[in-house]
Amino acid sequence: MKRAVLIDSIYSISNWILRFLYIHLLWMGFSLLGLVIFGVFPATVSLFAVTRKWLLGETDMPIFATFLSVFKQEFMKSNLLGMLLSFGGLVLYADLLALQHTSIPFLQYLYFPVLFIALLYACSILHFFSIYVHYELKGLHIIKNALLFTLAMPLAGLKLVGGLLVIVYLFITFPGSIILFGASVPAFYMMWISLKTFTQYEQKRAGK
Repeated sequence: MKRAVLIDSIYSISNWILRFLYIHLLWMGFSLLGLVIFGVFPATVSLFAVTRKWLLGETDMPIFATFLSVFKQEFMKSNLLGMLLSFGGLVLYADLLALQHTSIPFLQYLYFPVLFIALLYACSILHFFSIYVHYELKGLHIIKNALLFTLAMPLAGLKLVGGLLVIVYLFITFPGSIILFGASVPAFYMMWISLKTFTQYEQKRAGK
């Protein structure tokens, strides 16, 4: 009996390792298919869509067909929003660099407020892909809701950052793992935390 349980556990763990490896390779392949610039955002949306289905219990779905379907369907929308997010991040980064090196006293006082906005912006991006695949929202509403979630559920943001730091530490400790699971493991973790947060947020709203 114990041996059968052990064999089942080993089989299940091996299955999940192969799933994470496969979805990471798909993410890499489809990112390259779009020459990275035009591939990384739809590939990441597809990655989160698949991990969401896994977490909701749909572990027997066709992974490649699901990934491809989402990639094609969300190609334009995800790229437009991704470019907008990238532009916003570059503007904030440029502002921080300029404020850091300015000699004008008034502008120097603006450094920490802008830094706070940049950190808030970065945390919002952590929620962006999960919200994208979980809710049926249009365009800028996804970005707006990512920001609202960051403000309304700050503990979830801390969990995301803390967990990702642990994952990064493990990747640094075992460098080869990033080549095999560099996208799939962080996405799975982020989607897992986000689904819990969405449930809490919806219960909170319903309580009102």
